[in-house]
Amino acid sequence: MKIGMLTGLWHVAEGASAVSSLERAAALGFQHVDLHGVFHAGPAHLTAVERQAVGRTLERLNLSPRNYVLHPRHNIPGASEAEAAEDLAYLEEGMDLASSWGISQIMLNAGQWVPGLSRQTAWSRAVRFLRRVCEAANDRSMYIAQEPEPYVWFLVNDLTGAAMLAADVDCPNFTTLIDLGHMALARESAMDMMSVARTIIHAHLSDHQPTQHTNQVVGTGFTPTAEYLDALRRLEAEGVFHHFHFGDLVASFELGVPGDTIADPDDWVRRSLEHVLQIAPYMTM
Repeated sequence: MKIGMLTGLWHVAEGASAVSSLERAAALGFQHVDLHGVFHAGPAHLTAVERQAVGRTLERLNLSPRNYVLHPRHNIPGASEAEAAEDLAYLEEGMDLASSWGISQIMLNAGQWVPGLSRQTAWSRAVRFLRRVCEAANDRSMYIAQEPEPYVWFLVNDLTGAAMLAADVDCPNFTTLIDLGHMALARESAMDMMSVARTIIHAHLSDHQPTQHTNQVVGTGFTPTAEYLDALRRLEAEGVFHHFHFGDLVASFELGVPGDTIADPDDWVRRSLEHVLQIAPYMTM
């Protein structure tokens, strides 16, 4: 397994651009990167010139971009038809942008429950929309990676829900991004990975307080990262992930949340990296 880096940390800490964040990740020794399209690398953030600059930076620094975090602009279950059309167009623009950078997967979540809307209707709307997204992605030879968000107001807040949604969407390019810190917040064990094992395409390394999503330095929270990584290692050894044709599974650090005061984001990365290499010496960058 390889260790990657999500660019959002430097935006949270310093308001850094996507290009600057890629340069910081490369300076710290990362080859594999995730681009944060919600914070600073989405179609809404970048001019045509800036989009090209991201591509040139990836090439210049010999970085391998693996994942693009990009959410719809509205809550999927509660979106009107016009909003859903806008969301699909935005995601398609993001797919084309990601493809130009050499990325073949878009990460999103299924959205949140809507007060006054039945759960069955909310779920059906999400399934219908995500099928349309998967069709658009399939036309571009891309994957859609759903990430469970560990709070009750999200439609998919654990791996059981992720498996249920994958079954209902029923598209071969609908996959799972497994966040180890989110698993801890959802009180899931390593064995719970088995429900989505063959759909896991990517992972995030995060750490948190027991009842709060903090994205703090990995190793300073309560996430049993070593246990989870060992489970992923066993699945990788069994060849579970190889059908995605990416070679090694990548687990990328996701550090910092908007509003954090982070004096030295590079130090957050170094300490997280030191911890992971200590508990999982089989991982490399």
